[in-house]
Amino acid sequence: MSKINLTAKDWCDLVFEGRNKEYGAYRMRALHGKRQLRAVVILLLALAGIVAFLLAKNAVAEMMSANLGDNEQVTEMRELKKEDPKKEEKKVEKPKEQEQPKVQEVQVRNTIQMVVPKIVDDDKVDHTKELKSQKELKDSKAAIGIQNIITGSDVGKFTEDLKEGQQASNRNTPPVAVEQKVEKMEVQDNNVVDVPASFPGGEAALRAFVGKNTVYPEIALEQGLQGTVTLRFKVDVDGSISAVTVKKSLSRECDKAAMDVVKKLPRFTPAKTNGHPVPVWFTLPVNFKIQ
Repeated sequence: MSKINLTAKDWCDLVFEGRNKEYGAYRMRALHGKRQLRAVVILLLALAGIVAFLLAKNAVAEMMSANLGDNEQVTEMRELKKEDPKKEEKKVEKPKEQEQPKVQEVQVRNTIQMVVPKIVDDDKVDHTKELKSQKELKDSKAAIGIQNIITGSDVGKFTEDLKEGQQASNRNTPPVAVEQKVEKMEVQDNNVVDVPASFPGGEAALRAFVGKNTVYPEIALEQGLQGTVTLRFKVDVDGSISAVTVKKSLSRECDKAAMDVVKKLPRFTPAKTNGHPVPVWFTLPVNFKIQ
């Protein structure tokens, strides 16, 4: 059986014999072979171009590597001259002037130097240190000291008692303040002191004040809660109250109500020991009773 080329123009003419060849189908069938040939040619040219590009690229790469291998040169980089860092000028610090310690002038007492008798030659006698007569010592109000001072006073300090930072003066200077250590007084129990701390008006006035100013908590009333809250607080040397704590609790609400009353208390009459006010611990019960 012979091979039939359906894309040949003769076959197309045979199929469209006696038909309208101006119709688009005839033109499309007639030019189909040319289009296929053109497409194949374009495809082959593209493939050939790609292959040629790859071959040329490989060839160029081989040539470049060969040239670099034959003509490899080492270029030495010149070291850039570094700029010398500017040397910072050292600031010459002026020596700090040392503060001179303040010298306190202290009034000194008039004294007559006590001279120990010593036998020396006449030409070596120091007439400024001659032994004073009994009459001169009796008539003078000056005391016996280590040197002669006639510009002081009769109530000043002896020169040998001056401390560092003090110098002799004939002026009546105020006495040097002596730092006193204030010792914290120990808080004692109110029952062991000579005179216990007391509320103005006595215990009856204290109970009346507490009863009048105590606010019964609503929740305690609803629950029918009754009892006593015992508080402990400090009565200081001036009668003020501080450091309030609960010694015996009833409920959180009742404890707070009792503490609020204590904070309203006026100053107490302070406790005393040996005639001096002392701080004490004071215990106070606050009763909660539904009437």
